[in-house]
Amino acid sequence: MDERYPRSFWLDEALAAEPAEPCPELKTDRRADVCIVGGGYTGLWTALQLKASEPSLDVVLIERDLCTSGASGRNAGVLMTWWSKFLSLRELCGESEALRLAQASDDAVSSVIQFCADHDIDAHIRQDGWLWAAANQAQVGLWNETIEAIGQHGLAPIVEWPREELSARSGTSGQAPHVGGAFERTCATVQPALLGRGLRRVALERGVTIYENTPLTSLAFANPAVVETPNSKVTADKVIVAMNAWATRWAAVRKAVVVVSGDIIVTPPIGDRLEAIGLTDGLAVTDGRALIEYYRTTRDGRLAFGKGGMSGNLCY
Repeated sequence: MDERYPRSFWLDEALAAEPAEPCPELKTDRRADVCIVGGGYTGLWTALQLKASEPSLDVVLIERDLCTSGASGRNAGVLMTWWSKFLSLRELCGESEALRLAQASDDAVSSVIQFCADHDIDAHIRQDGWLWAAANQAQVGLWNETIEAIGQHGLAPIVEWPREELSARSGTSGQAPHVGGAFERTCATVQPALLGRGLRRVALERGVTIYENTPLTSLAFANPAVVETPNSKVTADKVIVAMNAWATRWAAVRKAVVVVSGDIIVTPPIGDRLEAIGLTDGLAVTDGRALIEYYRTTRDGRLAFGKGGMSGNLCY
């Protein structure tokens, strides 16, 4: 365990629910067709896709701690689409490509749910949608242009909610309510570490070799490439860097991204209180801030609440 990054509640729960022996640390040099650096969602899904397309590939994945111990195992746990980002997609890549990408993201939510069903991954998935809420008058109607633009294609994945439904479904009835909101039906909530640990199990079953507690120390960009770790190295025809924010150690990546952290808390079980205010399903709620605040319930009656951007401070 990396002491700088204590276990998240989600990961502790996942390890208790689906205990598994840690994969060994890599201590001897080895050759591989593909080496993936990072054992979160990106690395694990990539490994699974590679083995699905070419089962004979020798795929090695290294992870500095345990798989999903990073951002993949400590996030809000909301499976979202890109419909709310349609205007940005259109600006970046044009109308038809924006539509294709948004629809593909919609299909991806269904694919994740089906994958879990096919492989007996109990990731606490509930497909009860997402509320794009306004916490003040300045945020009211932020969704209107997006709804109109998508509607020109005969689609309505996001619809504005009347105040009565908004208050009843968002748990704000009788209190300071949201002043507006729009609902997207496709989105779902998930226990993020349970999903990640399930991906790890399936990857191992499909023949992916995983080494945990094996951090990358250096990467030689060559043909073949060489991935060095504290006690070994992997020589591979292809290397896939799936390190999320940690990839900013390379200048080329650092210049292209801004790393923003988030904070999240999960309460003890408070099912009676949640029921009393109307939070009885898996609806995910975010507001319209640039660095959002969000909340959602869990299957066992907890409330998860978080804020993007560490109260607005960027990480360097």
